[in-house]
Amino acid sequence: MSPSTRATATFAAATVVAVAGVYGTRFLALAVSALIGVAAFGWPRLLRVYRRKVGSTIIAASGAISVVAVGLGRGEPYLRYAVAAAGAAVLLSLAAEVFFPSPPGRAVTSVTGMMSGALVAVSAGAWVAANRTAGAADLVVAGAAAIAVAGVAVVTTTRPSINALIALALGTATGSALGFAFDSISWAGGALVGVAGAISVVAVTELANREPAPRHALAAIASGITPVLAAGVLVYLSGRLLVG
Repeated sequence: MSPSTRATATFAAATVVAVAGVYGTRFLALAVSALIGVAAFGWPRLLRVYRRKVGSTIIAASGAISVVAVGLGRGEPYLRYAVAAAGAAVLLSLAAEVFFPSPPGRAVTSVTGMMSGALVAVSAGAWVAANRTAGAADLVVAGAAAIAVAGVAVVTTTRPSINALIALALGTATGSALGFAFDSISWAGGALVGVAGAISVVAVTELANREPAPRHALAAIASGITPVLAAGVLVYLSGRLLVG
């Protein structure tokens, strides 16, 4: 997996979220669901899950439950409806090992891999929750745009530490600029959501750099989509802090 492949996946996924956020919650929910579906095929390979088809099904189902629950839930805070999806992710991951056992020595790796992938998918529902929060829809666009810029910045040079600083700076600047442009949030609020998104990209990139490079393209794509989906919670929390 080349770093450019992961960066391209991050940029593309974040751009999809940003554009869908402009068109409203329904389109955002569809976009997030599509990204979860794509990533679900690659996560089992990336996380060394033995039963890959089972793992993909559980991850996709957990993400779908989260998006539907958050999208149809009544009354703020909308993210509370994702708690049931998180519980389902844990139970499904454990049940899968009972009914579809892995070889000796692979059980813990498979369960934790399915569980972590499913919980990232559940976290993606927070994008929908943020978009439904009154006054926070612009934060979704600002956060996703900052992630897209940071996703490209992490491959600017051959030195990871320099790339991390560039990504954090450009992500913060992008969020701040959009915060200044939008009436509903300030430049400081945009900077907050921008740095939160950039941190997600930098953290996942650092983890990926320390692991053996996956050979399959789907695993590389899933690795690139991961910071976008996981950052939904950070954007939502920023919205709650700034909007209430």
